[in-house]
Amino acid sequence: MKTKLKALWDIVIGLVVLFVLIAIAVAAIQYIGGLIIKGIETLSEIASKTDAVVIVALITGGVSIFGVVISSIIAKILDYRQKTKRYLYEKREEPYSDFIKMVYKIMHSAKLGEEYSEVKMFEDTVQFSQKLTLWGSSKVIKKWLRFRLSIQEKDFDPESNLFVMEDIIFEIRKDMGLKRKGLKKGDLLSFFINDIKNLTDSNRISK
Repeated sequence: MKTKLKALWDIVIGLVVLFVLIAIAVAAIQYIGGLIIKGIETLSEIASKTDAVVIVALITGGVSIFGVVISSIIAKILDYRQKTKRYLYEKREEPYSDFIKMVYKIMHSAKLGEEYSEVKMFEDTVQFSQKLTLWGSSKVIKKWLRFRLSIQEKDFDPESNLFVMEDIIFEIRKDMGLKRKGLKKGDLLSFFINDIKNLTDSNRISK
């Protein structure tokens, strides 16, 4: 019995509190609404008593100030983005350069018989992967993973993977702000492969 009475009492108290809160909210809304209406009326009275030239000047000044504020905000955003890009360029330069060096080592080793041991190649690959994990763009990372997976397959095709490697270089150049305009499939490989035309299709498409 006491439990039921307590529960009923709690409900009554809850309803009373709810009604009080609603009353306060309604009063606050009415008060704020009154202030807004009063403010509008005051502005209307001021406007009716103020010279039109002054009103236009005030509006023009307000618009100018608003424009300056917006321009300043936009300039800050653009400056932040530019600084971020510059920072990333500087951080990506080292790992991307390491990759290019590694490619040339591989090509010289195959073409000129220069020593580039598997141990050294593995070390360079791990070092590049570590730096790429932190600073590489998503597209470069995806292409690098594709290259690593392809060379581990049983039906490994050296010629196809040359072009995968070239795609990585093209993506690296893009990250560093260089466009691919005018460069075609195989153009970068021609730096170290003389018969690259025999490996590319007759209908090469410029990307």
